[in-house]
Amino acid sequence: MNNSLLNLNSLIKKEADELLFEKGLLDILRGFGTPHVSGSYALDLMTWRDLDIYLETENNSTIDFFELGSKVCTVFTPVKMSFRNELLAKTKGLPAGLYWGIYLGNERAGAWKIDIWAVDNAEYLRLNKYCNDIKQALDPAKASIILTIKSQCWQDAAYRRSYTSADIYKAVIENNVMDMEGFRNYLETNKLA
Repeated sequence: MNNSLLNLNSLIKKEADELLFEKGLLDILRGFGTPHVSGSYALDLMTWRDLDIYLETENNSTIDFFELGSKVCTVFTPVKMSFRNELLAKTKGLPAGLYWGIYLGNERAGAWKIDIWAVDNAEYLRLNKYCNDIKQALDPAKASIILTIKSQCWQDAAYRRSYTSADIYKAVIENNVMDMEGFRNYLETNKLA
C-alpha cells in the first residue's frame, strides 16, 4: 500500500477531528439530531478535505435546519454555504433530506468542504448500508488503488460535475479498475455512453 497516501489520509482525518471535536461541529449537530460521520472519513480513503456527515433526525424542519446553518456559520465562518431541500426536489441519486454544503475556502486549493445531510432514520440506514457495503468490499490493494486514483482527481474540474468518489469506488470494487488510465476509460464507457 502507498504509505504517503496512507499518511495523507491520517493527516486529513486528524484535521477533520479538529473540526468535529475541538471546534465543536459534532456538539452543534447533536443539538439537532444524531450525527454520523460517513464517506471517505469512515472508509479511511481521504485524499482531500471533504467531510460527509449524516444528521439523523425525525424533525426535518427547514426552520431548525437554518438554525443549524446559522450556528455552523457563526463558529466556522465559511466563505459559502449552499442549501438544498431534497425532500421536495427529489433529485435522482441524492439523499432524501435537507442539505448544507459548507465551504471554508476554495476546496480545489485545499480548503475544507463539509456536506451535512439531515435525513430520517430509514434514509440514514439506507445510506449507511451503502458505506458499509463499500467498507466490506475493500481490501488493502483496492484501498490503495482508490487512494491513488482519488489523489489524482480532487482538483479535476469535472469532479462532482461529471463523476464522484462513488464512481471511483464502483470502478475499482466492481469493475477491477487498477489505475487512472483505467478509470478514465471506465468513465468514457460508463458515464458518457
